[in-house]
Amino acid sequence: MREINANPIRAVERSITVLEAFTMNKGKLSLDEVVSFTNIPRSTVYRILCTLEINGMLEFDEEDQRYRPGLKLVEIGVFLSSSLDIYQEAEDVLLKLQTDTEQTVVMALGDEKDIIYVFIKENNEGLKFSSVVGQRRPYTYGVLGYTLLAFEDKEKMERILREEISKRTPYTVTDRNEMKHRFENIRIRGLFTETDETTVGVTGVGAPVFDRKKKPAAAIGIVGPSIQLKDANLIKAENLLFQAAEGISNRMGYKGNFFVNKSVKKDN
Repeated sequence: MREINANPIRAVERSITVLEAFTMNKGKLSLDEVVSFTNIPRSTVYRILCTLEINGMLEFDEEDQRYRPGLKLVEIGVFLSSSLDIYQEAEDVLLKLQTDTEQTVVMALGDEKDIIYVFIKENNEGLKFSSVVGQRRPYTYGVLGYTLLAFEDKEKMERILREEISKRTPYTVTDRNEMKHRFENIRIRGLFTETDETTVGVTGVGAPVFDRKKKPAAAIGIVGPSIQLKDANLIKAENLLFQAAEGISNRMGYKGNFFVNKSVKKDN
């Protein structure tokens, strides 16, 4: 994020904080619930909610006395997704990757605190992915966060690793030194594969996408049942993911050499 020499407008900051109270898991909130989340005085929250409602950002359900995102906010979200360069450049590649692998294909972007899913394509049958487009997850959740964090600066990596790491399964890695060793391997290999660490019985593979400034623009991944993603099938999935990540990176203007990956060979 660039350095900005301007004082933020407090009312705008508070309005953003109110909007951030609405998440994928909490799509409808009462006035008191928003107050509890934001720690902003009740009278101020009420005025902000009313202003957002008047402008179509929120809607009020009189039956259950709760607010939910309005059509204007949804419209802005759809416009933002469709205008992202990475989304435009990656969509057809990811759709082909899902067809070729017959597994769930995902893409996420990273910010200062979390990763945000911007693309998910599942099979009509079989494993259903536990996240949805627009949902935030910690960097230490699944393959995409690890893949992105491996290429961030040391300060950000150390800050993220100081946060509490949830042990989601008996196999989840929580040791910080082991994680740092894992990041080194990701930077060398250009891929990250994990099994059973996020969900028992599920394997994920992640790869970074770079932009013209050689910065990590996104991470893409394949997620599927471990019984299917193993041995030759896993190698094939890694190979296809690696090629997809390289292709999207080239579209984003990345001119450097992609990873010299000895374990994943390109198809002829």
